Amino acid sequence: MSGFIAVVTPDERQLVDPALARMVAALEPRGNRAEIWRGAGVAMAVARFDWELVDGFAGAGLVAHDGDVTVAADATLYYQAELERKLRGEGVNPRGNTTAHLIAAAYRAWGTECPRHLEGDYAFVVYDGARDRTFAARDFMGRRPLYYARVGETLLIASTVSAIVAHASCPLDLDDLAIGELVGVSLAGHDRTPYAAIRVLPPATLLASDGAAAPRTSGYWHLPTDDAADARSFEAAAELLGELLAAAIIERHSPVGPTAIWLSGGYDSPVMYGVGNAALDRRGLDRLRAISFSHPPGDPAREDELIAEVTRFWDASPTWLSIEDVPLLEHAAAHAAAADVPFQHAFENWLRALLRATAEQGARVALYGDGGDQLFAVSMVFLRDLFAGVRWRSLRREWRALGGGGARALWQSVAHPVIDERLRAVRGDRAPRIGFPSWLQADFVRRHGLEARQAEAERTLAAGGGGRAGAETRRSLTNPTVPRVLAGFSSLALEHAVELRAPLLDRRIVEFALQRPRAERASAGAVKHLLRRTATGLLPPNILAPRKEKTGVLTGYFARSFRADAGGMVSDAFAAPVLAEMGIVDAAALQQAWRDYKSGREGKGGYLLTTFQTELWLRARLPAPARTGDIAPEWIRMPAAGIVQC
Repeated sequence: MSGFIAVVTPDERQLVDPALARMVAALEPRGNRAEIWRGAGVAMAVARFDWELVDGFAGAGLVAHDGDVTVAADATLYYQAELERKLRGEGVNPRGNTTAHLIAAAYRAWGTECPRHLEGDYAFVVYDGARDRTFAARDFMGRRPLYYARVGETLLIASTVSAIVAHASCPLDLDDLAIGELVGVSLAGHDRTPYAAIRVLPPATLLASDGAAAPRTSGYWHLPTDDAADARSFEAAAELLGELLAAAIIERHSPVGPTAIWLSGGYDSPVMYGVGNAALDRRGLDRLRAISFSHPPGDPAREDELIAEVTRFWDASPTWLSIEDVPLLEHAAAHAAAADVPFQHAFENWLRALLRATAEQGARVALYGDGGDQLFAVSMVFLRDLFAGVRWRSLRREWRALGGGGARALWQSVAHPVIDERLRAVRGDRAPRIGFPSWLQADFVRRHGLEARQAEAERTLAAGGGGRAGAETRRSLTNPTVPRVLAGFSSLALEHAVELRAPLLDRRIVEFALQRPRAERASAGAVKHLLRRTATGLLPPNILAPRKEKTGVLTGYFARSFRADAGGMVSDAFAAPVLAEMGIVDAAALQQAWRDYKSGREGKGGYLLTTFQTELWLRARLPAPARTGDIAPEWIRMPAAGIVQC
């Protein structure tokens, strides 16, 4: 989880200190050892911590050179032995054993098509001196960040916004539209950041620029959502999934010390725990070390007994953390000030507690179950697909299995939404189905066309096939909040010298899972049929059995903690919001929504938290009374230390 920069420019003055030193200094949170490389019209730098300089992480190197090809990367690559075999088949041999050298070799073998051949968590930039080409790419889920800016004829690329902002020529003007879509948790705006000059490279996207030409971007991979493409039987599919998951966990096992797993009492991480331990036993490797949260009796998030049973099955016990020791909003202002973009995750301190416990175990890697819900389950929205497809018998059977209630409930939750959707289409109603919070200024929404942008994003999701269930799956994996959160996860982990890895989001598993029938994700009143079958014999039967109620629900903890408003920090932030001064939110509407929510009424708690985080982020950059103009954050003035020039 390194930091890197690249500056490509015909103006050689941009390539000398202090311009580069300021950018490298801004990378300090991502590495205490740095190297700068300069070529004709280009400079690249990498910052990395010592613990990453081993095989299995980034490897013992910083900037990598391979003939005319130079690479700066923030990358962990999996299935490296297989990649090396493919490279040898192309007549290409890596000229080093770091991930950056493997990327350089992949570029020599396949050019700008190389990301299709890489499996891992990565962002990188390549400079091809022979072609005067700059090339960059980001992994298919966006786990590692990558930003860029075109300022005049200078192209700036970096793994942090702060590094680009540190360049003296980068404008600091804010992008009101991007900020508004952050507040509204919009499905649009995949390539925007809060800075007008800076773009984020979306997941599964590459960037290329030849000479002084403007950079062009294009996607190299798309979600396969044909749920009839894989014809294997259920049993054969479960066996294959077990093999894929075992391989994914082995590949993500820490090369040094123990490997932690954040274990819940649901299905996803327990299946990983069972399948992973069995695979590790076969190879004579240490089993996964479980870290889990304890919740009070009666709390809907409590899974203590289930977790204890899972670990007992493997003759182990978890390291317990108490949710009572994790204040939801503690240090919220400091966290917002340090973030590249407003960090859209409700449980940042919960994550920090898990990371501290991981580090205390001596583990450099933590596995967690992200991907299980998106790939192996779907909500009751599939019932609307049955209704729309006139599959009455199937609908009746599934409705009864879910215990959905009588005809009125069926009408309200299934039939009416489908009929309303069709009537809207007949009327030519182009309004989005997913609205924005009431406190977004109506004039701002209208002026920037937010509803049209949201509606277009919804149409794109719906056009991928698979009905409403398919659109839900695509939204859960590809909406722009996902890479922001995942990149934020990586940055949080780096603060604790830990790397987060998600085996269920292995690209091979994703491509396989999304071509399996929808019924394996939800049917007969249960979800995750295929995933649960994969762990048969590796977990207690009752852990894998269907459940009448969802466990591990953190909404109670969130609502209690957020409404408590420790120190009145939320109320203070909403009293005179910068967002209102910018014309993005209606202060009175925001304050009323907060009062309603705080008093216990139903409300958009998640939207309120996102608005709060965005407000804190803005305040850290636009301190009162100066709300406009170029303001240099403190980190821009940091000295450049520990830099190796080459």
